[in-house]
Amino acid sequence: MNRNSPQSKRGNIPRMAVIGCGAAAKEFCLPLLAKFPYFHRSVIAVDKTASQAESVAKEFGIENHCTDYQRLPFEVDAAIVTTPHHLHAEQSIHFLNQGIPVFVEKPLGMSNAEVTQMLAASVSGQTTLMVNNCRRLFPAYRRVQELLSSGEFGRIEKICISDGSPFDWNSVSAFYLRNAQQARGVFLDRGAHTVDVVCWWLSDRPSVLDARSDAMGGAEALMKVQLESGKTSVQLVFSRFYKLENCYTIDCEKAQIRGRLFQSTRFDVVRNGQVESIEAGKPVMYHEYAWQLLENFVQVVQGIASPVFTAADVAPSIGLIDELYQRALPFDLPWYENDPNLVRLRSQVTTQNL
Repeated sequence: MNRNSPQSKRGNIPRMAVIGCGAAAKEFCLPLLAKFPYFHRSVIAVDKTASQAESVAKEFGIENHCTDYQRLPFEVDAAIVTTPHHLHAEQSIHFLNQGIPVFVEKPLGMSNAEVTQMLAASVSGQTTLMVNNCRRLFPAYRRVQELLSSGEFGRIEKICISDGSPFDWNSVSAFYLRNAQQARGVFLDRGAHTVDVVCWWLSDRPSVLDARSDAMGGAEALMKVQLESGKTSVQLVFSRFYKLENCYTIDCEKAQIRGRLFQSTRFDVVRNGQVESIEAGKPVMYHEYAWQLLENFVQVVQGIASPVFTAADVAPSIGLIDELYQRALPFDLPWYENDPNLVRLRSQVTTQNL
């Protein structure tokens, strides 16, 4: 790599490689980076498809683009990984091993093993690994976490969350639907946020009681999960088929907390029969939380801030998701009980590592 390249300094954007020029890069990442001085010559657009890298570079006015993240036109201070899920670990580790900070799109990795390797590379490279679990920045979620941690409402008895809507992400490569080994299904996609929030709120990685999905050897579009953390029960449901209520309820000894997943600043507390609506902050668009987190990463690279949270904080949720995939059973399908193919399909689910 050529060292005769744009030099980073405070106030300007560090030299960065954006790995993957698909929807996440175009909708979340590059619009924020473009706000920094010298963005156009400090960022490298990288995509294995040359035409995609060139097109995105032209759209955002980026001077440098290439197809190989291992052969960049100049050295970089940081990398942002927005490729399909199954590439996150390999590409992140490449940079972490060189001591280069990495910001990776969620999910952090495909499995507990991948995440363990990524964290080890971050430690050995003595550098930062962050992940775009931006819902941790929702003011409502942060206030809920504070209330639960304070013990003001007593013991948490039950958490119920529904998280689902028809799939509508504008993926450039269609990897979500093409190969279950590259993306898994709705649980890794949407659960990367929701399961992480549950672990964060509980300050614990819950134990698995039951998991059911419709995968039948492929990528699941519907999954139901039962967990427990001490005396707290957790029930989660995810769907790509249809819109669910997309809400959460947290039953505590002295009160109930309830809110909608995408109402980032507001939730209700029900206590003694009275409903109190809490406004925890000023509402902003969803993508602005991703921008806040990415800007924090830029500041970390510049040496002027600490991470609001790191990949290590999110890692327990990926371990839990991975365990749930390993233990998930198919839904009961009584109308197919006489179908001779059902035994074979169920065998695939119970023996195949999705």
